[in-house]
Amino acid sequence: MVEPAVERAEIEQAKADPRRFTLLYERYFGDVFRFVLRRAGHRELTADLTQETFLKAMLALPRYQDRGLPFRAWLLRIALNELRMHWRKKKETVIDLSFQQVKGLSEEFELKLDEDDMQRLARALSRLDEARAQLIQLRYMDGMSFLEVGQVLGIGEDAAKMRTHRTLAQLRTYLAPRV
Repeated sequence: MVEPAVERAEIEQAKADPRRFTLLYERYFGDVFRFVLRRAGHRELTADLTQETFLKAMLALPRYQDRGLPFRAWLLRIALNELRMHWRKKKETVIDLSFQQVKGLSEEFELKLDEDDMQRLARALSRLDEARAQLIQLRYMDGMSFLEVGQVLGIGEDAAKMRTHRTLAQLRTYLAPRV
C-alpha cells in the first residue's frame, strides 16, 4: 500500500507529464486485471478491457480530482464501467460463481455447498438487477470491505452496508423454501 501523500504526488507528476503515468500503470495493473478477469472470465477479453481502462484513465487523468479516496478505487470504477459497456453491448449480465468465491456468500445464508444449494443460489442471484448483483460481486466474490465497495461504486460506506444488507434480505426471500 502506497502512502496517500506519495500517491498524490505521483498523480500530480503524471498529470504534468503523461510518461509518468507508467508508474501508476505498473502499480495497479495487477489489481485491475484480476478485477476484470473475475468478471470477464476470458484472458483475452480481460486484457482488452484492462487496456481500455488504463487508456481512459490516462486520458481522464487531467480531470482527476483527489477526493480522499484511493486512486485504485477510481481505476476500478473505470474498469467496472468498461465491463458494463461490454456486457450491455452483448446484452448479457454475467456472475461467475466458483466454489471458493461463493463460500462467504453461502455461509451468509447457511447453505451447504452441495450442487442443489449452489444451483438455488445461482437462480437467486440471476433474479437480481445489475446494481444489486454488482454489490454482491464486490463484497463476496472480490472480498472487498464495505468501505472499498463504496469507493468503487461512488457511495459512502454506510450506504454500501445498507444496500448490501437489503440485497441479502432480497436474496433470502428468493432462497426461502416454498411451502
